[in-house]
Amino acid sequence: MLVVDYEGFTEDIATVELPQEQAVRGEVWSFARSKYLLATQVYQVYHTDFYGGCDFRLQQKLLVPVLSSCGYVPRKDANRAKRIEWEHIVPAWVFGHQLQCWQQGRRKQCSATNAAFRQMESDMHNLVPAIGELNGDRSNFRYQMISGEPRAYGSKVNMEIDFQQRTAEPPDNVWGDAARASLYMHDRYGIALGDAQEKLFRAWNNLDPVDVWEQQRNRLITQLQGNDNPYVTNYRKLDVNVTNEGSVNGAAAQLDWVDQLYLLVFQHRDKLPYAVVSLATIVYLGYLQAKRRRRPRVKAKRK
Repeated sequence: MLVVDYEGFTEDIATVELPQEQAVRGEVWSFARSKYLLATQVYQVYHTDFYGGCDFRLQQKLLVPVLSSCGYVPRKDANRAKRIEWEHIVPAWVFGHQLQCWQQGRRKQCSATNAAFRQMESDMHNLVPAIGELNGDRSNFRYQMISGEPRAYGSKVNMEIDFQQRTAEPPDNVWGDAARASLYMHDRYGIALGDAQEKLFRAWNNLDPVDVWEQQRNRLITQLQGNDNPYVTNYRKLDVNVTNEGSVNGAAAQLDWVDQLYLLVFQHRDKLPYAVVSLATIVYLGYLQAKRRRRPRVKAKRK
């Protein structure tokens, strides 16, 4: 049985062992239960970690990464790099730090005393397998584009983290996955998103559409948890210049020629020099920001 160490993130370790804490309180929402179901029924056939792209396997009831499969080189914590952990795409700190329980005892206290926190912590749509070191290094940093493409975990691992700016950029093949999980958490639990974050997630949603595995994962979690992620089930392109739309039921995005040009670049990114794709992405996001500033503000009518 694993010893739970909330400050050391031992509770995030991916295992096929069902901890006794699953039976505590008899609630539907249990982080321990969610981890168990993800390991045994969702990721039973898809063995790839979210950030590194490494294969992982079952070893003595633990999920462990095969670091050689993706050329992963530990940056600092070799021991934590040897295990798979369940990463919250929207970090627990984001939906917990303003709660009174967090002030009293951080995540451990909220998990023990706050039912709303337990539901958010346990939501499987927000949980993905990640190499432990990457989970730790990402911490509670917000997602953002990072220039320069530092490869701190090996030349083939496209996960960037800027510790000084406290930002992280996942690989471009999971941009959309991260975006759709974040938008789902925003809608379902009222988690605040700044304009810049929402715009980024809408752009990532458009650039990295739903693939077969994301659809299958959504179906499996829906069967186990009882609700789907509408951004996956009803996938569509989103207008990157509209915020507070409320749900995925609004009008579909109308892409202009700049959008279409960048989509063309992105779709052929494997055939283009990486520097070209990186520069195009930074320029495109700058264009979106400038475009948003140029939009006229609509004044609310007085009743």
